[in-house]
Amino acid sequence: MALIALVGASEMLPDGGLRALVAIAGETLIERQAARLADVGVTHIAVAVAAVPADLLATCDRIRRRGMNVTPVREASDLMALVEGDDRIILVADGLRAGSAHYAAIAKPGSPAILVTADTLLTQGFERIDATRRWGGLACISDAMVRDLANMPGEWDVMLTLLRMAVQTGARRLYCEPALFEQGDIAIVTDRPTAALIEQSSLQQVDYGGMGLGRSAIMMPLIRLAGPLLVRSPKTARYLPYVTALLWIGVALLAASGLAAAGALVAVLGGLCLAAMRFLASFRAQSAAHDRVRAIIRSFAWLLLAAFPWLLSLGGAAHAMPRFSEAALAPCLAATILLARLLYEDAGEKRRFHWLLPDADQAWIMLAPALVFGVAPLMFAILPLLALFQILLWMRLARRPEAK
Repeated sequence: MALIALVGASEMLPDGGLRALVAIAGETLIERQAARLADVGVTHIAVAVAAVPADLLATCDRIRRRGMNVTPVREASDLMALVEGDDRIILVADGLRAGSAHYAAIAKPGSPAILVTADTLLTQGFERIDATRRWGGLACISDAMVRDLANMPGEWDVMLTLLRMAVQTGARRLYCEPALFEQGDIAIVTDRPTAALIEQSSLQQVDYGGMGLGRSAIMMPLIRLAGPLLVRSPKTARYLPYVTALLWIGVALLAASGLAAAGALVAVLGGLCLAAMRFLASFRAQSAAHDRVRAIIRSFAWLLLAAFPWLLSLGGAAHAMPRFSEAALAPCLAATILLARLLYEDAGEKRRFHWLLPDADQAWIMLAPALVFGVAPLMFAILPLLALFQILLWMRLARRPEAK
C-alpha cells in the first residue's frame, strides 16, 4: 500500500498565471506542497492539469530532482494508471498553502478522510461540501474511488469529483479551526496580493528562536533583519547548507594551521549561517533531509569546540600538547552545552527562558576576541563556569510557576 498525491495545478490567476506557480518566499506553492507530501511518505505526485506550460514543466523537473516522481494527469484514466490495489490517494487543492500538521493528520492510516472547516468569509475560496462546512483543501481517498471515476462515462473534473465521492460515501471529517485561516496558517492563494500578505504574515509569526543566549540574543536578531531577502531567493536555501558546511570545515583547517583567532571568527560566521538555515527551515517547507543536514553540521560544530585546542596544537611548531586549562576545559564546555541542549529538549512544551541557556554561538563569540588578545586560557576557564551558572539560573526560573 502506497501513498500517492493528486495535486491541483490548473486554476488561473487574474493575471493569467497558474495558482500553483505563485511564489511565496521564493518557493512556488506546488514545490511547498511537494515538500510537505514527501515528509508524510508520498513518493509519487500526480499533477492535475489542463495544459502543461513551460514554467510548470520546469517546476516539476525541480521536484523530480529532489527524489519525487511527478506525472501530469488530465483524466481519471491517467490517474488510474498510477494507482495499484490498496493505495491511498491524498487530494491537495489547487493553490493550497497548509502546515505540516494538516498533511500529517490527513495522511494517517485509516478510512478515507476530509479536512473540513466552517463556512466563513475567510474560507470562501474553498469548495463547499454542505450547508455549514467547506473543504479544508486536503483529503485522503481510496483507490476504489479512482477506479469508479475512471469507469464513469463522460468528462469529469477529477479533483472535485473525487472529493464529492468521498463526501457521499461518508468519509471521516477532520475539523480545522477557522482561526487558522485568520492567522494565515492555511489558505487558498487566489491572487498575488494574497500571496504577498501571507508571506508578510508568516515572517512576523514564524517561531525561529530556539535554545541559547548566543543565538537568541545575537544571531537570530541579525538574521531577522535580513529575513525578507533570505526567503525570497530560492538559491539561498539551495546553497546555504554547502556554504555553512564549508565554513565549518574551514574552521577545522584554520585551527589545524595554527590560526586560532581566524578559526574562531569563521566559526562565528558559521554559527550565523546555521541560524539562517534554522530560520529558512521554520519559514519554508524544507524537506526532512534539510533538517538532518543542519543537525549534522551542528554536531560537527559542537565537536570542533571540544577539540579546538587539540587542533591548535597540530599547527604549532613543536606540536606540543595544549595547556590543561584548554585541553581539559574545552571538552567540559562542549559537554555543558550538550547538557543544556538535552535539558531543553526534555522540557518539551514547558520550555521557558530558553534564551538563558548556553550555546556554541555564545562560546565562539566570547572565544574569538580572547584568542585575538591572547587570553584564551582564561576564557576557556570562565566559559564552563558561566555555562553551568546559566543552566542553574534557567532551571530555577523555568520551574517557577507562571504568573496568573
